[in-house]
Amino acid sequence: MRNIIPALSLLLGAACPSPAAEPDQIAILLNQATLEALDEPLRTYIADVEARFPVTLRVVARDWRTPDEVRAGIKKLHRENPITGVVLVGAMPMHHFFMHEHANPNPLYYEDFDLEFVDRNADGVDDAYRGKPELKVWVANVRACEDARNDDIPGLRRFFAKTHDYYTGKAVPEPRTLLFSTDQSTPDWAGTGDWFKRRGGARFSAPEDVTLLEGKECTRDAALAALRKHSYSLTCVALHSDETGHAMDDGDLMAQEIAALETGSLITISHGCFAANWAKTERDRSGPNCGLSWVFGKHLGQAVVGQVRSGGVGFDNLIYERLRAGDYLGKAYMPCKQAHEIEHAMGDHDPGDIVSGILMIGNPFLQLRPVERQTARRLVIRKAVYGDLANHAVVDVTRKVSDWIEDSLTVKATAEDFGDPAEGIEKQLKVDYTLDGVDGTTTLQEGQLLKIGR
Repeated sequence: MRNIIPALSLLLGAACPSPAAEPDQIAILLNQATLEALDEPLRTYIADVEARFPVTLRVVARDWRTPDEVRAGIKKLHRENPITGVVLVGAMPMHHFFMHEHANPNPLYYEDFDLEFVDRNADGVDDAYRGKPELKVWVANVRACEDARNDDIPGLRRFFAKTHDYYTGKAVPEPRTLLFSTDQSTPDWAGTGDWFKRRGGARFSAPEDVTLLEGKECTRDAALAALRKHSYSLTCVALHSDETGHAMDDGDLMAQEIAALETGSLITISHGCFAANWAKTERDRSGPNCGLSWVFGKHLGQAVVGQVRSGGVGFDNLIYERLRAGDYLGKAYMPCKQAHEIEHAMGDHDPGDIVSGILMIGNPFLQLRPVERQTARRLVIRKAVYGDLANHAVVDVTRKVSDWIEDSLTVKATAEDFGDPAEGIEKQLKVDYTLDGVDGTTTLQEGQLLKIGR
């Protein structure tokens, strides 16, 4: 393995942040011919990123031919440098893993290079693994087209041009959030909009700038109207999907319609089945791909976290939490992906027979800051903890309780809402608050609703 442009890090070193914090070491892997075609835009991208984030980017180019070569290269870089993230640019080899009815792209092969993947039925596609998933790096796929043999250099050039426009302030997403869901609320369930707010997805916009298209209102025309009227910092697509479109109440929002948008969403979380599976789109010749369209269209969209198999994206609350803490998207994505792999190893399937299918497409160096909400609050949550109070087995839930109170959402003392820090023990929710300038404390038993001065 060799660094084709060894002077690049030295050349751009002056753009790095202050040495007060050790920068994350990130590797950009691509084919040598791709590097030669993208030399100038890639240099601009690296300069933009290193000037704005606590990272050092290293370009590693060679003629990558197999997933095994890529995996071995990542493993070597991690152990020698060590790198914490990987950006695959262009038509890089992708490991495939049989999930449900398809052989699908599998970034876990690169994210945890100590797992042993096996082909149990000897059909040429791995379908199980041995070991416990423990991610070493996050992986982003900067892949402009579905064809595994085609870099689509023009598409990559357009993509790096719009990342530069974003970094230099020429393209600025509005601080708005958008949710699509055809699910209807019920007497027992407040609906997907409530779920989205509880997970923290709406905190990147003011309350009046959260657009919730739910149930019968989640139509193709309404979706297109919302996207034509505004750009968004974050969009959550909580819809049945496939690799070519999202299923609205009255018909599909197709990938080509997404790609043609002039506005777009900086970051998209796509919960639908197969939506980020460019390999399935190529195999079925049904393109363009939905996930790629959210990133490589003419709009300002730069990244999507999506699913390549039958299933959804969960644990996106961990992404929102880490973004609020100041992490860039690649770093924020990693705990989400790790949680998925643990769930699938220990969940309904036999350990080792399935991977989560979650992957990231696009630019991992994006930040979202929560919008400061100007509210004259009578009630301020100073501290909230949940768990076994007597034995101090608790978790801090101050932010959740504060957010939910501010958004007029109900707060119930349950492990479903706050996790389970003391399994098998009856838990309590203790809240210290200030109401109209007067301090107070209340403690709820498991299952009770929080009511303060109401």
